[in-house]
Amino acid sequence: MSTILIGVSFRKGAFCLLVLLALLLAQGGFTSQAQGFGFVFVFGYGSAREDNPHNGIRLKVARLLVDLSHDSRSFQVCFTGSATPGTDFEVKGVALSGSGCFTDSWGTGGWLEGAEKTYYIVGKRDNVYDPNETITATVSSVNWPSSYSLFGSYASASFSIYGD
Repeated sequence: MSTILIGVSFRKGAFCLLVLLALLLAQGGFTSQAQGFGFVFVFGYGSAREDNPHNGIRLKVARLLVDLSHDSRSFQVCFTGSATPGTDFEVKGVALSGSGCFTDSWGTGGWLEGAEKTYYIVGKRDNVYDPNETITATVSSVNWPSSYSLFGSYASASFSIYGD
């Protein structure tokens, strides 16, 4: 099976396939599929500048399910770090709570349609000189079944916001 994965070119979903393989091996092979399990992880790339609110960070929250139904499940993402939500950055199309969090859910589609949510974090000009700052996005459960779990160190991702 590993030779098939090596021959596949990297594209959208290839990362999920590699993670699935690692999870199956960590769970003791394919025998765990009878019970079903799911993992949730967050990843992203990019950086943001306070003086350029048009380019920024792409943040993804994904779930990887094996033999579980793809029904709607909610999750929460909270932001911590030296950058202040609402002042130094914003998440396009999402209203952050006063604690710097938002709640969303995956759809009910198949493992590719409903498995990934993408958000864009952009710098927000505040006309105050700031040094470079950091943001850490951390995902947590809202209404997950007991078979869902966070995928270890991939429950959070850190990014930089460059001062203006």
